[in-house]
Amino acid sequence: MNFTIILMNAAQGAQKTGLWQSFVNFLGSILEGLNTITGSIPEPFGGYGLAIILFTILMRLILLPLDIRSRKANQKMQEIQPLINEINQKYKNDPEKRNKKTMELYQKYQINPLGGCLPLLLQMPLFFALLGALNALSAREIAGGSIQQFLWIKNIWHPDSPLKNKLGEAITLFGPDFNGLFILPILAGVTSYYQMKLTQPQGDSNQQMKGFTSIFPLLSVWFCIMYTASFAIYWVTSNVFQIVQQLILKRVFTPQKKEGDNQ
Repeated sequence: MNFTIILMNAAQGAQKTGLWQSFVNFLGSILEGLNTITGSIPEPFGGYGLAIILFTILMRLILLPLDIRSRKANQKMQEIQPLINEINQKYKNDPEKRNKKTMELYQKYQINPLGGCLPLLLQMPLFFALLGALNALSAREIAGGSIQQFLWIKNIWHPDSPLKNKLGEAITLFGPDFNGLFILPILAGVTSYYQMKLTQPQGDSNQQMKGFTSIFPLLSVWFCIMYTASFAIYWVTSNVFQIVQQLILKRVFTPQKKEGDNQ
């Protein structure tokens, strides 16, 4: 099953409703507005490529309060994890009692078990709206025959790939006028993996989460191979921003050990 097609269809289908389309168009207008500034910078450093980077950073800054809230909720969950493990072990043969004791523990420490997931779920509509805005912009530029160079990519409206030329036509590997060097898809996979490793709590033995950590970076590579370099620029920029953000938040929310704690 082609997951990229599913994402693209979801974004395009959502645009059919008036309110949603207005939101997608609003995000698109922000991107176009940024391009009026970055477009004055000569290629290959300006234009829509730089506008997408600035646009992604702006969106991540808007989402920062939700990310901080999620981090705080996850921190609380990690602090009581030993107590949860004790309950699971003590009542492993009594699911009803185990659930009751766990909920009592959440109430005692004023923890919402969905607190860490809810902010992430709220971000999903924005992700699809961003995807819809980029999809609409790419479709328009491709239809108009636009060629937008950015860094090593000869045309960001087609994949960063040595198997495509700048018009999106299939060619032999590194054939004449290849469009890219396959750098963005690789960066997407590497940054997705590292970003997920930072998110995963230390000592977490959840095999499903570990499996997803392995699979999702491969899907990221696939998305960026199948879709345009404009989407890959957004994806990689978002990953890098979140990596830096998580490293900073980890230092802020992780209690510092005092002298003598290990004695």
